[in-house]
Amino acid sequence: MSRVPFVKLHGNANDFVLVDTLRTGGVSADWAELAQRWCARRTGIGADGLLIVEPSARADYRMRIINADGSPAEMCGNGIRCFAHYLFSEHCPAREELAIETDAGVKTVWRRGEQHYTVQMGVPNAEPEVETLVIEGHTLRFRAVNTGTPHAVLFTNALIQFPLEQLGPALERHPRFPEGTNVQVAQVLNAHESHARSWERGAGLTQACGTGACAVLVAGHLAGQLARTATIQMPGGPLEIEWREDGMLMMTGPAVEVFRGKITLD
Repeated sequence: MSRVPFVKLHGNANDFVLVDTLRTGGVSADWAELAQRWCARRTGIGADGLLIVEPSARADYRMRIINADGSPAEMCGNGIRCFAHYLFSEHCPAREELAIETDAGVKTVWRRGEQHYTVQMGVPNAEPEVETLVIEGHTLRFRAVNTGTPHAVLFTNALIQFPLEQLGPALERHPRFPEGTNVQVAQVLNAHESHARSWERGAGLTQACGTGACAVLVAGHLAGQLARTATIQMPGGPLEIEWREDGMLMMTGPAVEVFRGKITLD
């Protein structure tokens, strides 16, 4: 029975299982099936997704991410901080900056402290108009924003009461989004602070979402409610987001190792 080492990490309670193929002899596997098994909360390690360290011809390393349901993700803001935390610790202790290839392009990550990192998230793609859908009797006004992964961002004055558990999966799979979408519900407190909750495509309710926090900042700024720099507070903790004048999004937040172990591939 083949066993491989893994690392459990989290960024603002958005948690991941990481496997380093550079340390396992380049092992190949059915990662989609393993993600479903390993990420299961009651019968596996428990996580929102699986991170796989691979070599890259374009950057220092390549990050592959598989959602808990086995579907691939182009990018993950909290995941890439966890990924970088592991790399700085295990492969690059003397480095202060890494280039990481993702399916949403090459992202640069800077070390800001022992467990704190800034990620260059890229230039967002936001729909120019707010859209409206009626779903299960609820009229939802949202802006579609892609910050490496697609998001539908809704603003409300009753964040806790918003039925995200009901409407999140319905909006995720709506025909408006043929490839699915993440859903962010946010409540703006002032120009520099917003609270938000996340329903992630392929993972469900999560404690935080890095690309989602970026999408909230973009949608809030376009709506005239948020400045270009703001703290996005999610249940798992805050993320500092900046949308620079040159269009680049920057995200700063923590990443923490939880534990290590070995698990079967079979």
